[in-house]
Amino acid sequence: MDIDFSELSLANGDYPDGISQREILSVLSNANHKLHNIPGFPLKEFYTLACGYSQSKRILLIASRVVELKRQIIQVKVADENEIESYYCKG
Repeated sequence: MDIDFSELSLANGDYPDGISQREILSVLSNANHKLHNIPGFPLKEFYTLACGYSQSKRILLIASRVVELKRQIIQVKVADENEIESYYCKG
């Protein structure tokens, strides 16, 4: 599936902590990443939260949705301790 980064912007701070597109792609291509539905969003709209290790040895949370057969990245951040436990360990 193609990845669409058009919703992210360096000017708006959507790439915090020095996260790069390459690092985001490394999480999504890692077979061990965990995928969760985002609470409050209808399943039919394909909003998901991916959590996994990146090439930089950090665990990222990546919010995305599927639009016209492309995964559109909406927001990304380095996961904190609680998020790692909730989204990666319990996954």
